[in-house]
Amino acid sequence: MKYFLICAWILTVFAAGANAENLRVRLRAEVIVQGKTLRLSDLLPEKAGAQLKAAAESLSLGPAPEIGSLRVFSAAQLRQTIAEIPLATTEIEIPEQVVVRRLGCWLETENVTRTLAHSKLTHGVDFSDSKIMLPPGFTTAIANPEFEVTALHFSSEHHLLQASMRCRERVACGSFLVEVLNVPIKSVPSPEPGSERIAEPSLSLAVGPVLVHRGCLALLVIEGNGIRITQPVMPLKAARLGEVVRVSDPVTHRVLITQVSGDGLLRTSTAIRKEEVR
Repeated sequence: MKYFLICAWILTVFAAGANAENLRVRLRAEVIVQGKTLRLSDLLPEKAGAQLKAAAESLSLGPAPEIGSLRVFSAAQLRQTIAEIPLATTEIEIPEQVVVRRLGCWLETENVTRTLAHSKLTHGVDFSDSKIMLPPGFTTAIANPEFEVTALHFSSEHHLLQASMRCRERVACGSFLVEVLNVPIKSVPSPEPGSERIAEPSLSLAVGPVLVHRGCLALLVIEGNGIRITQPVMPLKAARLGEVVRVSDPVTHRVLITQVSGDGLLRTSTAIRKEEVR
């Protein structure tokens, strides 16, 4: 009888510990969705209880991001939605920001290179020894769409060619920025009279619609040495594709210099110079 009571006590302690874990749930900081509607249940971790998931399933966060883009939620936004859950016994921890992405089809380097080589704007440019740098995190709604080059910018100092590109079918993707490293200076065509298709030395394309907005969180993607890091940041001004913009880290308040590479996407550029940042 004594041993039976000890075993019963041990099981009770373990059960109480398990229940305590179920009463504390932390939302995921990064989420990938596929559906058209975003629900609070999409942000819950796998260990969340069935009852909590069922309640969160009924709470909509609005439409999911467009394919290939993202939405960033602040803790304050999510706190209002969570207040509607009728489960007062569950403690839900909320990260400073939650980034929700809806992936499409990744860019193919071959497809982008072929478009660059056959564009009228790059006629005569030798890409044989060049390295094509695709925008990290950028996807399209369909696989291998047709692209077009809308603007070029060349820096002889860095042997760097920047190309603003977009899908021919607007529903397939928006504008994005491609960097071509190690471009021979002699192969870059001179701009035609009255044309601004190629310019030097500034690297800001600043074309097309505004892709990041002041006061609205965007996603900074940092890649290097096989490591890829994503970080929500706050742009300090509105900016278009290719434009250099200062951003603030909402947690540390550190100011970084970045460049717009897609809708809601920023990256660190290999050729940003201090005098280009205003």
